[in-house]
Amino acid sequence: MKKSNIAFLSLVSIFASTLLSGCGDDGKTHVVFWHTFGKANEALLNTMIADFEAANPEIKIDAKPQGGYGEIYQKLSSAIASGDVPAMATCYADHVADYLSANAVVDITPYLESETLGFTAEDGSHMDGNVQKFGADDFVQGYWSEGVSYQTPGCYSVPYAKSTEVLFYNKDFFDRNSLTVPTTWDDMWALCKHIVEDIWTGYDFTDANKDNYALGYDSDSNLFITMCEQKGIPYTTNENITKASDHYLFNNDQAKEMVRELKGYYQNHYLLTKGAMATASYTSTMFASGKIPMTIGSTGGTTYNDSDNFTVGIAPLPYVDATHNQIISQGPSICFLRRVTQEQKEAAWKFYKHITNTVNSAYYAMETGYDPVRISSYQCDYYLEKMEDSNIITDVFQVTSTLQDRYFSSPSFIGSANARTQVGGIFSNYFNNAKTLDEAFNDAYLNCVPAGEGE
Repeated sequence: MKKSNIAFLSLVSIFASTLLSGCGDDGKTHVVFWHTFGKANEALLNTMIADFEAANPEIKIDAKPQGGYGEIYQKLSSAIASGDVPAMATCYADHVADYLSANAVVDITPYLESETLGFTAEDGSHMDGNVQKFGADDFVQGYWSEGVSYQTPGCYSVPYAKSTEVLFYNKDFFDRNSLTVPTTWDDMWALCKHIVEDIWTGYDFTDANKDNYALGYDSDSNLFITMCEQKGIPYTTNENITKASDHYLFNNDQAKEMVRELKGYYQNHYLLTKGAMATASYTSTMFASGKIPMTIGSTGGTTYNDSDNFTVGIAPLPYVDATHNQIISQGPSICFLRRVTQEQKEAAWKFYKHITNTVNSAYYAMETGYDPVRISSYQCDYYLEKMEDSNIITDVFQVTSTLQDRYFSSPSFIGSANARTQVGGIFSNYFNNAKTLDEAFNDAYLNCVPAGEGE
């Protein structure tokens, strides 16, 4: 029995030594990378891994898919509790806020400032007038700023597969009816009114045409948050926080009036949201089938809006006015975990720089529909050559390349992910008369704040 225990302890000792050194039996520094990419995007990642390992034979990247964003959040939270973490992982900023509370993620600020680890012009750079911009300055600032906007000072996540929202519209329908693509929300609601009352005149919306809506919106949460941002309505904050409930500002009269107005558009068949449907299916599905003539959705899901039945047009998200024109920044970033060796941390960081260099960022974008995260990617030969092709992804990039100064991201803190979920649920509860307006808002607020603080 003693011999078995000794043998077992010896194996534990060997394993611990391997973990602490960061080296496998092959003598290489092993970097475990947890990600959320499906098979197609994983194949692109593996191509970049192969190139990186060929140039850095002392490093081995062990990429391990973990399912969707909710799954990787749960798995990484459990791994943080046990101490057996990967070196790097895809993430949402809302989730990183939770990891930060456990002191589990690396502040990469020292890497950015390091002469040996920091970005160089070779990683990616562009000219801004007569000044060469590289490092953090070569990243789209709306994407980079997300990782430095946590309550704790520092840089705790960095952009990788980023996206925003655009308007997809049925160009054949627009041309056939001599319609103009709306730029403001006032234009949008006037257009929706025209479609419903003039083009669809005589429709019985309680019968075969009950699912006909002029505009679909794929994310209830994004609709609420973006409208708040454009209209200057308080949503959440990281400022002047003395207790957890101070983060949540959305239970206010302005937000209620906004939702009340949108319900009117829903009742008139101007607007349909994913959450308002009994099936909760994506409005992009209805758009691609020709059921609705417009939908707003993520550029990361561009191909889901493509159709063989009509020509798809792309336009920027409508805005309140030219000075209130913000568009949400979304899509996964990457964070680095603390409880691995320094060699693994630095190797992981080196790999991140590789997969987001100018050409690789452009390559990943062109194959997936996610935006390039570097400004220089929009100027490189590979990107410009690909843009000569005509397809729905290049059409999207023709639009998003003009939107970089309009991106925003909401504050990230413990509970910010839940806030997104709760405000999105306000629409379905109120639109479908499951709750009154006050009940929908009050319940959403109470489901966010700690017990006792919201009373």
